[in-house]
Amino acid sequence: MLNTTITSFNELNKWLSDNFYFEDGHILSIKENPLEIIVGYNTKANYKANSERHILSFKITSSNIIEWNFDKKSALLGEDNYIESIESIEVEHGICLEFFTPAIIRLTAENLVIEEQELIKTTFKPWVSDKEIFLTSDLYEIPKPEFWKQKLNKYGHHISFRYYAGDERLPNQVPYPDYQGYFIQLTDKIKHTQEGIFLKHLQIVNGKLNLSFENKDDELKNVWNNLTLILANFPNAKIHCGNCEFTGTQWKQYLSDKVLPTIE
Repeated sequence: MLNTTITSFNELNKWLSDNFYFEDGHILSIKENPLEIIVGYNTKANYKANSERHILSFKITSSNIIEWNFDKKSALLGEDNYIESIESIEVEHGICLEFFTPAIIRLTAENLVIEEQELIKTTFKPWVSDKEIFLTSDLYEIPKPEFWKQKLNKYGHHISFRYYAGDERLPNQVPYPDYQGYFIQLTDKIKHTQEGIFLKHLQIVNGKLNLSFENKDDELKNVWNNLTLILANFPNAKIHCGNCEFTGTQWKQYLSDKVLPTIE
């Protein structure tokens, strides 16, 4: 592979610009002594579970390092972890890269050697969120607030509705049909909390129900799991969670065995 030696801020910034500043890219690996950083970004991706993925990767090295600020404990490396971007920073001596990850990694050197690597061909690993879920269903009417109260009550969860940091709202006090933006919370927790399970989206589109929930209270795990079971029983349910898609039956099976979808 062809090596490119970069010695100026303008050269470095152009290389980053040509590669979109690695926005939502990856630090694939870091080796020290001598320093070798492999970075990359997706050039073919729809992010769905088990779909094909191409990563364009580059190796960054230097033999004239001025500053190297890196904490192994806080670094999240590999293709499953995303960074915000890589930026060029003007400094008094040398050239500088900052990697914007959960922790900023900083490299200053007199020069950098960039080597484009072979295209990495892989697939997106399936993952499921424990906080967000989206449903489409052949339901032609928006469920009334009382529906959720009755269904969750069968699982032993006594719930009410509320706005953010608001007081208890009984189902008949919740505006129907437009009650997206409300939270579901256990009634006895409303006075001691601000949120709950957030109803982010609720709409009929082209004769189908679209809705999404987000769990903003870690203590509602059991309520959340039972709520998703209720969703799985909606007619012709399609559940999107993480980067996976499930039928209602598949979702109930996943809750039972925690086995993620694989390539057929």
